[in-house]
Amino acid sequence: MTEFMITLRDATDSDALATQSRYITFTDENSAETEPGVADWVRQLMAGATANAGDTELTSNGVGAARRGDVLFLIHGFNVNHQAAKAFHMKCAQHLISVGWCGQVVSFDWPSDGVTFAYLPDRANARASASRLVTDAIALLERTQATDCTIDVHVMAHSMGAFVLQQAFCWAYQDVSPSWQVAQVLLVAADVDTSAFDDGAIFSTAFAKYGGRLTAYCNGYDKALLASNAKRLELAPRMGRVGLPDDAPDTMCEVDCSDLFAKFDDDPDAMLSPVTTHCFYFDQEEFWQDAVLTLAGGLVPSRYPTRLPMPGTTTPNRYILNPDGTSPNDYSRALRRSSVSLAVGTCHPPSTPL
Repeated sequence: MTEFMITLRDATDSDALATQSRYITFTDENSAETEPGVADWVRQLMAGATANAGDTELTSNGVGAARRGDVLFLIHGFNVNHQAAKAFHMKCAQHLISVGWCGQVVSFDWPSDGVTFAYLPDRANARASASRLVTDAIALLERTQATDCTIDVHVMAHSMGAFVLQQAFCWAYQDVSPSWQVAQVLLVAADVDTSAFDDGAIFSTAFAKYGGRLTAYCNGYDKALLASNAKRLELAPRMGRVGLPDDAPDTMCEVDCSDLFAKFDDDPDAMLSPVTTHCFYFDQEEFWQDAVLTLAGGLVPSRYPTRLPMPGTTTPNRYILNPDGTSPNDYSRALRRSSVSLAVGTCHPPSTPL
């Protein structure tokens, strides 16, 4: 299967920002890379994004509607080299398929140093990469969609990748960027000031223009974000550790995964590891099921069987990820009900009965 990536790394120095983004394909993390050119790359991507969408749908009056498809841009975090970015891509793509997602993953590979404690240089690279996320990735797909194909564009960002996304939205809003839209934004362990999500903050205002729904996955045990906060002189708590502010807009939803992580409480190494506390989400089926229901977009957040109401709060759109998991039948029913496109579902694996 062909995998897609946009890399901003210089071909001769992978820790440096290239003057032009490179559009590459590969088949697995160890395979050779090809650069087919932007136009061919986009054509291949569009074909993969709609390949599992089924036949052209019929509206209620029998008229054919556009083929639908989904593209998920995946933005990695800090201290990730190019090879690790490919490995992260493969892990996420495989997990998404295993829980029934039909779309196409595209990694947005920005020049994170890939060395220990390179936090501040990574933040500088993240800022420099932000506008490329809009111009060379999201807006590119918006401009090149065929008239008979409707691609929903989503973004999943981990750690400092969420900072890349935040900066991209803010700069696009201030620069009066041409029209583009992201349907679902999933922030996992976001290394971003929680105050950036206050109602009326620049990012929240920009998100109202460019985004549909934002879902923030958090872990109160996250030691990497605790260290991040200390490195920034504790100017503001990290959203991926403490959650959304109470006044975040209604289009933003928090899913606290602390109880799921607490299942590791008999493993002292896991509980104390900055890497594990920061990245454990991506090895948990419970997380991936919730993510796929979010990407499908057809259910209100309170109807997800993967979630429980957050106790002790009256703030809307605050949940905990159910640490006990979801039964296969409950998940299958929710997945069918959440699918916006009637044709979506044809690619669900046999292990997920519908």
